[in-house]
Amino acid sequence: MNKRMFGLLAISTALLVTTACSNGGGNGGSGKKIEISFTDVAPSPEREKFFNEIIADFEKENTNIKVKLETVPWDQAFAKLTTQGQSKTMPDVVNVYPAWLTSFVPAGYLEPISTQYDTWDKKDNLTAFIKNVTIEKQQREPYKDVYYIPDAFMGGAMFIRTDWMKEAKLELPKTWDELFNVAEKLTDPSKNRYGYSFRGARGGFDQIFAYIFSVTKGESYEADGTSVLLRPEALAAFKRYTDMYKKSYAPKDSINWGYQEMVQGFTSGVTGMLFQTTEVVATAQASMKDGTWTVIPSPTDADGNTYGGAGASWGYSISKNSKNKEAAWKFIEFLSKPESNNKYSKTMTMIPIMQDSLKDPEFGQGPMKGFIDGLNDPKLIPPADYGKFPELGEFRESIMDAEVQKYLLGTQSAEDTMKHLGDFLTKGQQKFMKDHPDTPVPHAANYKG
Repeated sequence: MNKRMFGLLAISTALLVTTACSNGGGNGGSGKKIEISFTDVAPSPEREKFFNEIIADFEKENTNIKVKLETVPWDQAFAKLTTQGQSKTMPDVVNVYPAWLTSFVPAGYLEPISTQYDTWDKKDNLTAFIKNVTIEKQQREPYKDVYYIPDAFMGGAMFIRTDWMKEAKLELPKTWDELFNVAEKLTDPSKNRYGYSFRGARGGFDQIFAYIFSVTKGESYEADGTSVLLRPEALAAFKRYTDMYKKSYAPKDSINWGYQEMVQGFTSGVTGMLFQTTEVVATAQASMKDGTWTVIPSPTDADGNTYGGAGASWGYSISKNSKNKEAAWKFIEFLSKPESNNKYSKTMTMIPIMQDSLKDPEFGQGPMKGFIDGLNDPKLIPPADYGKFPELGEFRESIMDAEVQKYLLGTQSAEDTMKHLGDFLTKGQQKFMKDHPDTPVPHAANYKG
């Protein structure tokens, strides 16, 4: 064999190897069966049943791809995925919490899927909120790429005991001022009744910030990156909201309540109001009598606007270390197509991501109507996020709720609590702005305008 023949053979062999890697190794197109892993970070019997069924349907259409379902409890998910990201052992497809992008994108754990999204034939059927806010404003604008396709829409709204309201001769609250008044009037410790399901443990600060946004008009930072938590009106709002706990309009042990406990407080008849998301509808329907409760849109501010109300629950991402990215995207496409997403949304009582699905009567009546009405309100303004700097993972997981608990326990003043939180956010945001001068400061805006 002369050198020219050897060279041609070598090039041909290289091309064959490359072709084999891009087809058989990526999507199973060579006929060789491949396995991809998928991790759900919010496991429940309902979710596991749904995903097992959808995986079976997917494997019938894609006989050369097998999907292995893995789950990790929510409270352990961030830490486990971080460890997997560092060791390059993340699953091929993973359900990520949108706020985790601030840590996972800079660390290089996730694969950009902008090209797949931009050429996706279902893209134009997405709702305006998903397209304009979840994809463009919350991903492409700050990260210059798309990293996840939302699994569904999770709007916030107020669950309220209508039978208690009738007994007390109260009108359903429409504003924050009215809500605080109702929380007081519904409270009667002699009957073990409290006005509000207060969340004092993990995630509690997010609920407090939902009210603070009403006085900052949805903004989280000043133009120079200073946190709005350092404003006097934010401090006053923090005190007013936490007064619902301090003045015993919420049970004493609600300082330790997380998601499960606050939902149980409402459905078991201990609390009269609960600010929560669509997934609670199924729990309430299963455990409460018809006609004793309803869901109303989130309270408005004095200016008539509602700052908050909606966001993606989780999103399907592909890990950077995946060796089967084409097969992983094919699975995400299957999970996100209207038929699958509609079934998922109904099973989890969430709002689907496709416009056509919102025409389904099941989403426009009963308790879900309160969420849809809020979503369609032209005065709904999604607030700005906390930023995109990597330290936000630490802020969310170990700082924000711990600082609030110090105040609730009386070991720290409200002034010090807000200063500690505001200083942390200011330091992280201003450093991020210095390193990323082209990334805009988070800003609240009406997504329809």
